[in-house]
Amino acid sequence: MSNQNIEIVRRLYEAMNARDSEAVAELAHRDAEWIPDSRVGEKPIRGREKVIRFFSDRAEMFDELRMETERFWGSDDRVLAFVRVTGRGHASGAEFEIRIAHLWTVRDGVVVRGEGYGDRGEALEAAGLSA
Repeated sequence: MSNQNIEIVRRLYEAMNARDSEAVAELAHRDAEWIPDSRVGEKPIRGREKVIRFFSDRAEMFDELRMETERFWGSDDRVLAFVRVTGRGHASGAEFEIRIAHLWTVRDGVVVRGEGYGDRGEALEAAGLSA
């Protein structure tokens, strides 16, 4: 099952990179939840449409934004992804690169929960893996 879940998460990143909200919606449960990294200062977001809006609003701040998955781990219904995010700010034109992690929960072929981590070590710990 974990390989199937990894493929679902891989397709989710492809849809987000394409800014294809319809494809994202097909891969997310209607009651999906996103828990942003605590350093972001955002509260948890619940509901597929609100989660999609959260990511779409952030993507609109950039002329370019790309999420490249560097590595996946899968176990049972969870998928940990190490992600390299690159882009260029809309207002500033400044380029950036960050390396983060997302921990996804997949059930019945759709994402039901995602958690963002600015610290990959914290993400590994949350997933029950060692650094």
